[in-house]
Amino acid sequence: MKHNSKFLSKEAYLAQMKQGALLNPRIDSTFKALFTQPTEESRNALHSFLEAATERKIKSVELTANEAPIAFEKQRGVSYDILCIFDDGQPANLEMMAFNQKYDYGKRAEYQVARLETTYLKKGDTWEKAPKVYQITVLDFVFDKTSTEAVSRYAMRTADNRELSNTLNIIFIELPKVTKLENSIEKNTALENWAIFLKEADNPKKTGVIQKLTEQEAGLMNAKQSLSSISANQDLWVEQFRQEMFERDYRSGLSAAENIGLERGRKEGITKGRSEAKLEAARNLLMENAPEDMIARCTGLPLETVQQLAEELKAKL
Repeated sequence: MKHNSKFLSKEAYLAQMKQGALLNPRIDSTFKALFTQPTEESRNALHSFLEAATERKIKSVELTANEAPIAFEKQRGVSYDILCIFDDGQPANLEMMAFNQKYDYGKRAEYQVARLETTYLKKGDTWEKAPKVYQITVLDFVFDKTSTEAVSRYAMRTADNRELSNTLNIIFIELPKVTKLENSIEKNTALENWAIFLKEADNPKKTGVIQKLTEQEAGLMNAKQSLSSISANQDLWVEQFRQEMFERDYRSGLSAAENIGLERGRKEGITKGRSEAKLEAARNLLMENAPEDMIARCTGLPLETVQQLAEELKAKL
């Protein structure tokens, strides 16, 4: 959500653009736009973020198709947010999770990084050619309540920390944990400073912090320039309004569903209520003419379900 969480009408919300406000980089559509524009600033920002996340030097980065191929009928599909290929053929997927939809995010990331590996290990290749792959997930909520660290790096290791092959790599960046890092910008890792930027870039009360970050790192300066540029795009403001509306509807529906579930003492009540909340949010977004694929991505509903809801709404008109 934006730092100003007050509910605004669509007209008032879009008026922020003319007032010079910045888009929220924690919203999925803005996050993607920030790093995928055909501009030098956007490309440099992506390059800087990837080097910070992977802790390696990268000569070049290429954006590629974001749909993983289906190997067999009934295989679960995967849609990557920002899928990149490095100069040495190693792939990385970047994604932003704006709010907690009660998924098992650990298992989800494991599945995504495994699919990356199977997609880019070609038939006939030896195991030595298996590429190192990265799943990089930015979370605007706390995932691991047992740790205060904003950045967590996961790989397959033994209980006594011996590495298996360092092939599958998952990086989680939990933005709510970065506040304590604002006073140590000079000592932070590059990725920790990127996390501060993503959390506070659109916050008018944190302009001093953002200025300090951009003065220290050219990639963050490029990111600020890219964010300023895309913030003049009304379509992105409309998209952001829709996604924030979905989050508000989802949370309201989920809260009501959990209250019902608690009153009845039945876990099924909560589960059913969550499903209803997603369906209701999807209907509201369809009424706003939001793209069906975006609705499916935001709600976690199958695209077929969203398309069916769209047909039902058309029949009622």
